[in-house]
Amino acid sequence: MKRQTKLFFYAISISFLGTLPLGTLNLSVANFAFGHDLIGAVGFSIGAISVEMILVRVALGAVKRLEALKRMFKVFSILTSLILLTLAFSSLLAAFQMQMFRASLPFSTLNPVLSGLLLSLINPLHLPFWMGWTAVLKSKKILDDRRRSYRTFILAIGTGTSLTFCIYGTIGGFLIHLLGSREVLLNWFVGIALLITALAQLYKTFFKKTEVVVVRNTIYGRNMPDL
Repeated sequence: MKRQTKLFFYAISISFLGTLPLGTLNLSVANFAFGHDLIGAVGFSIGAISVEMILVRVALGAVKRLEALKRMFKVFSILTSLILLTLAFSSLLAAFQMQMFRASLPFSTLNPVLSGLLLSLINPLHLPFWMGWTAVLKSKKILDDRRRSYRTFILAIGTGTSLTFCIYGTIGGFLIHLLGSREVLLNWFVGIALLITALAQLYKTFFKKTEVVVVRNTIYGRNMPDL
């Protein structure tokens, strides 16, 4: 029981902190809340979290099969870094050209549940993020291959993301107003944060000797930015 509690605490903390930075998913929840659409916010959250929990289960299976091929983690790390660099330069270019942070959110005209499913599904950071953390927790003997541990891990991740969405739903009105008045500044912030994350990941991949290459987006989490 103590081991399961420890695993739950680690997983919920990683999920909560990883979802906190601004991204399309939590901004969408804030947008629903701003429009006083509680049902839409809940539906969107259910769709997004469902996809995430499925991808976590995929990550658990993938890591288990790739334990004998640790070089694959380096490949995932490089791919993630390239994605982050692309997003960073896109945001910095928009900031340099004094472009506004896009107010319209993708799939906003669709059913909230479907919108959440699609946005979460196309997020390129979910799978590498959770594959990296799965490898870390396994290496520290916090996560094992028992079904009970898998269930605890997935449940904790869903709970952590739900807590973050609740926060964004609560402060949705203030957040949307803030973004509307500081859109160019937000582009600079997002671009610099992504650039630092990508460079740090590349450094750890090529210059820092580690037992397993870990995909950890500690600055921007695993959210796909709204660029």
